[in-house]
Amino acid sequence: WHRCVNITQKRHAVATALAASSLPPLVMARGHRIGEVAELPLVVSDGIESLTKTKQAVETLKKLGCTEELNRLIKSRKI
Repeated sequence: WHRCVNITQKRHAVATALAASSLPPLVMARGHRIGEVAELPLVVSDGIESLTKTKQAVETLKKLGCTEELNRLIKSRKI
């Protein structure tokens, strides 16, 4: 899907979304489990892009305090 949207409107939407992601009540209202996360938004370094295995990424997220969210995602998986 593609729809032409004014550039100013796009920038405003991105800024609004980023601002909303920094408010824990709004994030929790969307169903995310962020109890152990130290700070929102969760910002990581560019070094995380060098991870090649899913297992490494999961371990990194667990170290950052996203264990509850990972468990929620695993349970929601419909195979």
